Amino acid sequence: MTILVAVAEDTVQEAVLDVAVALAKGLEQDLYVVHLVDAETADAEAKRVRDATRERVADANVVATVALEHVSHSGTRPGNRIGQELVDLAADVDITHIVMGHASKGWLARLREGDTAFAVVADANVPVTLVPNGSETAVEDSL
Repeated sequence: MTILVAVAEDTVQEAVLDVAVALAKGLEQDLYVVHLVDAETADAEAKRVRDATRERVADANVVATVALEHVSHSGTRPGNRIGQELVDLAADVDITHIVMGHASKGWLARLREGDTAFAVVADANVPVTLVPNGSETAVEDSL
């Protein structure tokens, strides 16, 4: 049983990892952490984020695999496309739970770009935990 953790370079990344680690410990599950990149070949910055994430989850004392996953931002409504790719990934890797961040968008941006979190929640066949932007609280203290 594995929890899929989608991280991006954003302000909620640390909180997403905190929530995922707490869930992994509480549910006694492994983590599959993916850093989402839009280039088919990872650049040095993406590899740096991947390596830093590996170190962070290794220090958390949970079983985790950290990988880079290419997700296409092309086409209309890229947020919806990314969400669908995450749902497909979850089905391919036998995921039992998804943890990801969510930053609120205005209605115009949501209409133009779509919303990754909404797309995942709508189509996932497993529970989804959304970590909102601005949730830098101590997750382990609240569990």
